[in-house]
Amino acid sequence: MKKKRLDSRGNELFCGEYERTDGRYGYHYRNRQGDWKWIYAVRLSDLRNEEVKIMYLQQLDITKKIKNITFDDQYELWIASKQNIRSSTRAGYELLYDRFIKNSVGKKLIDEITTFDIKSHYMSLHISERVSVETISRVQNVMYQVFQSAVERGLIIRNPAERACKDLVRKHSKHKSIRNGLSTEQAESFLAFLRNSPKNRRWYPVIYTLVYTGLRISELAGLRWEDVDFERKLITIDHALIRCVNKGNKEEYHVFQPKTQAGNRQIPFSDRLAEALQMEKLHQEEMSIKCLTSVDGYTNFIFLNRFGHHLNQAIVNRAIHRLQFEYSHNLFSNDKDNSVILPTISTHSLRHTYANILCEKGFNIKSIQYLMGHDDISTTLDIYTKQSLENIVAEYKDRM
Repeated sequence: MKKKRLDSRGNELFCGEYERTDGRYGYHYRNRQGDWKWIYAVRLSDLRNEEVKIMYLQQLDITKKIKNITFDDQYELWIASKQNIRSSTRAGYELLYDRFIKNSVGKKLIDEITTFDIKSHYMSLHISERVSVETISRVQNVMYQVFQSAVERGLIIRNPAERACKDLVRKHSKHKSIRNGLSTEQAESFLAFLRNSPKNRRWYPVIYTLVYTGLRISELAGLRWEDVDFERKLITIDHALIRCVNKGNKEEYHVFQPKTQAGNRQIPFSDRLAEALQMEKLHQEEMSIKCLTSVDGYTNFIFLNRFGHHLNQAIVNRAIHRLQFEYSHNLFSNDKDNSVILPTISTHSLRHTYANILCEKGFNIKSIQYLMGHDDISTTLDIYTKQSLENIVAEYKDRM
């Protein structure tokens, strides 16, 4: 505990207060412009009366500045100041703001918005509109930054969005399912089902590539034939195809370089993946499908829909949802004793599956970090330490 500061009479001195050698009291503080100021008084009570006057005048100055300034006004200033962010990031901010903030919190005066107002807004989004906690966390990120820019401008004293989302995230984290991905056995069972199903074989190359490369869906969508070296069996990842929303709320796609240097990588692949890619090429030749998409000068994409356009996350996730339903129906209809049950999966959980497979095969942590394209090794460690009990027991038996 911090020791109290006392004057020569035994009175406690608060932050900024001090007793001079001549017996008088002083107080030093920064004004709104950041300059240091000092005031003095003979008695401590008189000094504190002056301190109260200073705080009142500062608050009065703030109130004059923020008169009739809404959260919308401050947002426009904040987003205009974000000159060095990628256009996809800017589009994401604008989409979140227009969808979840503009028509509610955005219309309020910025000095009247309280932490309780923000928490109530988040609960309304989560309960009434069924917005996921992950999305609300992104909304919180935008609101926090806008309020913080208002603090820096001297419009408000404190940021009311600070920790406003903490209770909701903590409550959700107790019940949410962690996307650990599939085990090798589960992945192979699912892939075997796809390959042996004439109706669903068309999706085998896509799912196999996701499982055994760990590509993000934006990286998979932007993958071109020239990015695959079949002789050296290496896939070069140096760009991603990302969905953006323009000012007219129309969807468009752009090619972006990885956010970090770690995203630039070369992923080795096996003969089975080479075979899966050749299956995709043969399917497109049989169906007379040719790439008709060109995005920022990039074309010749590997994975296409039947109209010759590149894939996106929504399309692949819908397909995975349907394929998993048919996989489960096939298991139960055949009444197999040793059925391999799958958890709910998505494109992102298939990326986790690749990490799981690397862990099961004994790859070291730095190799996994490189192959996954993680900039921060703590992200890799988080996946590495979430291995199943079966894997832990198997490793123990093998080593001990």
